[in-house]
Amino acid sequence: MRPFSTQPVVITGIGVLACNGIGRAAFWKSLAEGRSGIGFINRFDTSEMPCHIAGQLWDFNAADFVSKANLKRWHRAVHQSMAAAKLAIEDAAFDPTPYPNDRVAVGIGTSVGNPDETYRHWMKVYRDKGWEHIDKLASTANSGHASTANVGATFGFQGPAITIASGCATGLDVLHWGRDQIRSGLADAAIIGATEAPLEELGFAGTCALGILSKEKDDPTKAMKPFDRRSDGLVLAEAAVVFVLERADAARARGARILGEIAGNGSSAEGNNPIVLEREGQAVGRAITAALRDAGLRPEEIDCAHCHGVSSVNYDRCETRGYKNALGDHAYRIPITATKSMIGQAYSCGGLLSAAAGLMTLSEGLVSATLNHEEPDPTLRKRKASIIVFSTK
Repeated sequence: MRPFSTQPVVITGIGVLACNGIGRAAFWKSLAEGRSGIGFINRFDTSEMPCHIAGQLWDFNAADFVSKANLKRWHRAVHQSMAAAKLAIEDAAFDPTPYPNDRVAVGIGTSVGNPDETYRHWMKVYRDKGWEHIDKLASTANSGHASTANVGATFGFQGPAITIASGCATGLDVLHWGRDQIRSGLADAAIIGATEAPLEELGFAGTCALGILSKEKDDPTKAMKPFDRRSDGLVLAEAAVVFVLERADAARARGARILGEIAGNGSSAEGNNPIVLEREGQAVGRAITAALRDAGLRPEEIDCAHCHGVSSVNYDRCETRGYKNALGDHAYRIPITATKSMIGQAYSCGGLLSAAAGLMTLSEGLVSATLNHEEPDPTLRKRKASIIVFSTK
């Protein structure tokens, strides 16, 4: 193992699959133009369900990224992770890898994934034809580690590997893990990300039963209303996002474009209820404070926040109180924007999608809008929580 590095860890590539854009440039163009990717579901019949809209990956064709064998063998969440990894590696000019394969770490998180489609497919094969006709890898298709394993195998990376599932904090937790692998000397680079494919009929019906989805019927793009008094629930989405991380000195030595530095991380759990939030935003505030401490920054040095903003009244209120708890009066002086107003709630991917938007804000000097924030919730005035602080230093 190489010694602990004091070099900053930087992001040199981003691969995005979002409902409003495939690839970093298309994703950012949509955000900059305020274009939502939420629409009416066309993958299955929702006529008997209370919700009919979602953030589908409308323009994603897995066959453009994945071999025929892997299309058949693995489910959609895995296809998405492999595609996002390819886009990130190309974005970082990282192929062929500038590092030994055993010095590249891989971590792809997922909170929900989508094992239902493969389960039902092979169950039908089993019932109709018997076990002899089941694919030899069918038992591993539902593994939560399948995305990490496939990304590592596809690109030949042989360094540390992990799969993390920590709800909406998953993507940022994997980002923190990747930074630690590089700083501790266990890896020279890391391919980290998250993938989510919850738009499968049974899983979607179950989310309807939970009662958290928007009932918008006329204009899907108006459904996500973070921090708005008219909010009536969130919009489910599928997505994948992958970052390439490197040591700053090594990235500069190979002439890589640096999108930003991971300056600090903070994480905090509520320890209250698996679903219902602690309402005063204490966990969110602790995570922000810890991230600032790790980065050596004061609240006054924060210029903008790309937030969770999930369009759930209780979540939005909790998050707002968390900013006030951690930033004090400075919370009233900075723009706080909600990327999910355009792309919906993709669970484990949300933090990294917001991070991708934040990195583009740093490079482009533009803060993307929060769509549908027309009637601010008067109670706001201006979960396990994870926060990543980025820097251009």
